[in-house]
Amino acid sequence: MRQYVRKKYRQDLEGLRHLDPIPLAHLLGGVLLDSRPYCSIQWVLRVVPFRPLEVYFLFDYDPEFGVDLRVLFARKSLSVPTEDAYVFAWDYVALLARYGRGDFPLVEAAPGPGWLPYGEFAPPAASPLKNVSLKGREELLRRLSFEVVEVALRRLDSGSGSSRAGGWEIMWPVLGDLALRLRQDFQGLEIAFDSHGARKYGPEFLMSFTWLYLNALLRECRQVDATLPRLSRYL
Repeated sequence: MRQYVRKKYRQDLEGLRHLDPIPLAHLLGGVLLDSRPYCSIQWVLRVVPFRPLEVYFLFDYDPEFGVDLRVLFARKSLSVPTEDAYVFAWDYVALLARYGRGDFPLVEAAPGPGWLPYGEFAPPAASPLKNVSLKGREELLRRLSFEVVEVALRRLDSGSGSSRAGGWEIMWPVLGDLALRLRQDFQGLEIAFDSHGARKYGPEFLMSFTWLYLNALLRECRQVDATLPRLSRYL
């Protein structure tokens, strides 16, 4: 992560110096903290995708050494697999870099009112991304009852679920202007995104967040129902 910040994104992150961090925090679904550990820190952003993952981004600027972005995790995040915690942090750093270089406008926005299934808007070349995100997970998701899903969501303290004929539905507020809907029923598994976020964010971001939230859901469901197989068995 330090190499990404120092080499790949350093110039992009320079643009954050001139952006208002308040709307930036809202768009990333995080909050700005009042306390800063030392004077060169311009702002501290805390993001809590779900319990127990808690990530802190410290934007640092020193006239002599330039910009830096430090990524820290709360100690309780240690229970999250390292790969998942790393990918979450990488996604947020990549988003911050895009705001820094002006790829995304810093305009307050919220998830759109409609839902777009991934297959309806993603280009055919993006299909492998979906396959990677779902690899080994579809069979496990089909095994989940709504009762187990409901308890798992409470444990994650993230997302809202509802039962439907032959299955269930979950909605996660992934970012301030991006929402993910996961639906499992007689017709199979459907992944959809809100009509605003689906058009703003590229398939690589959408499927990366999908992969992370699916992993978190399956981990918690197994904590609720120990008879469910481990995800690693399918990978």
